[in-house]
Amino acid sequence: MAVPSTITAQSLRQNTISGIGWSVISRVGRQSFQFVFQVILARILLPDAFGLVGMITVFVGFANIFMDLGFGSALIQKQDADEDHYSSIFWLNVAAGLSLMLIFVAASPLIARFYNQPDLIPLTIVSSINFFVGSFSVIHISLLKKELNFKKLAAAELSAVIVSGVFAVLMAWFGWGVWSLVLQSVLLTTITAVLLWIFNDWRPNWRFRWSSVKDLLGFSANLLGFTSFNYWIRNADNLLIGRFLGTLALGIYSYSYSIMLLPLSLVSRTISDVMFPALSSIQDDKPRIARIYLSMTRAIALVTFPMMVGLWVVTERFVLVIFGTQWLGMVPILKVFSIIGLIQSIGTLNGNLYLSQGRSDLQFKVGLVIGTLGVGSILIGLRWGIEGVAIAYGIFSVLVVYPSIHIAVSLVDLTFIKVAENLLSITLCSWIMAFFVWGIGQFLPPEWPDWLNLLIQVFTGSIIYFGLIHFLNIQAYYELRKMLVEQWKNRGLFLKRV
Repeated sequence: MAVPSTITAQSLRQNTISGIGWSVISRVGRQSFQFVFQVILARILLPDAFGLVGMITVFVGFANIFMDLGFGSALIQKQDADEDHYSSIFWLNVAAGLSLMLIFVAASPLIARFYNQPDLIPLTIVSSINFFVGSFSVIHISLLKKELNFKKLAAAELSAVIVSGVFAVLMAWFGWGVWSLVLQSVLLTTITAVLLWIFNDWRPNWRFRWSSVKDLLGFSANLLGFTSFNYWIRNADNLLIGRFLGTLALGIYSYSYSIMLLPLSLVSRTISDVMFPALSSIQDDKPRIARIYLSMTRAIALVTFPMMVGLWVVTERFVLVIFGTQWLGMVPILKVFSIIGLIQSIGTLNGNLYLSQGRSDLQFKVGLVIGTLGVGSILIGLRWGIEGVAIAYGIFSVLVVYPSIHIAVSLVDLTFIKVAENLLSITLCSWIMAFFVWGIGQFLPPEWPDWLNLLIQVFTGSIIYFGLIHFLNIQAYYELRKMLVEQWKNRGLFLKRV
């Protein structure tokens, strides 16, 4: 089951390109359908419904970390993992999932009391089903990622998104309200788990060996510590907004954040998912890892930078056209998040460098310091409402760009200056495009429909950006195009492996 400890440059490149290709198909499909379903649900439901779900999600998301216990990534990183490792971790995950479900059932009144929202009790109980069901698929996901076999993973995830999304829209249409969002999550987890068991023939044996768990404990413990702490750093805003500002404020804030995450999930995390197992297989070849890292950051920036900067320019028209007037409160929040998204799109890859080098301990220490400062910025901004929180966190994100990237890339003998130079031309093209898009927006007749003005700005911005890419001969564009062409040509090779 394990990836071979030695792998040629050519086979690694082919498998990585294939993995990225199928991961892109999965991400594009899932994010596209999720976006469509989100828009439809946002037009049927009120922001308060999303706020209620956001309150539950803060606690459910944290508990999900303990369902995996950090062992999923540990199995990918460990090159000589055997059947006992997989089976022992599987049963440990199932026990953790069952325990978490029971804990959440018991704690549901406390969660409702914390937010002063009695309606959260039944919503929390039903949401807890995800823990037990999801625990059955953790090992299957790790195995598919370790093999760079993202085709089957893509098929399971995309199918689950479509089916659960259709049911959610139907439930919302027939008046189920917030329950349509909660049951969508349960359906998504259940369908994904069932399909992964169908697509992957691995089955656990009935042995549980503590020695196999201990082999992975050092790596997973540090990773679990970092992931847990990092989760609360990233969700402290949701927790505090829900507690002190209410469901409406949290609904607008969390929905704005989810929109910002779309391009990050589509591009950055797609590449990140494939990079970790690929880099782990060559963890001793630092120059090679550095080259791959720089190439991948260029590919990410090529797509995410213009999207985030463009969103910053057309935020108001985008919200009006896509979501309607009831969501206009998103505009100032989404403007700030677009800049944060630009920064985070590159920072997503930092974790791959820590994990591929087996330095989850350093990742935890860095996260501890930066995360504490992040919570401080949120507390400072809270007194000015959700706009204050967004602005304070945005300033914090800018200030920690240098240390967060510098420490990670130094593990593979790179410098922050080298990374910045690597992205300079793409950054320049993105902001030049943004200037022209803003200028065109000033001259568009206000009596024209908002959807037409938005379409004109997006189309013009795309033409200008691609024109600049070609005029300045940006290598990242040609690298990405070559990678996609290779994925298409080599699809037959990959299909034989799955």
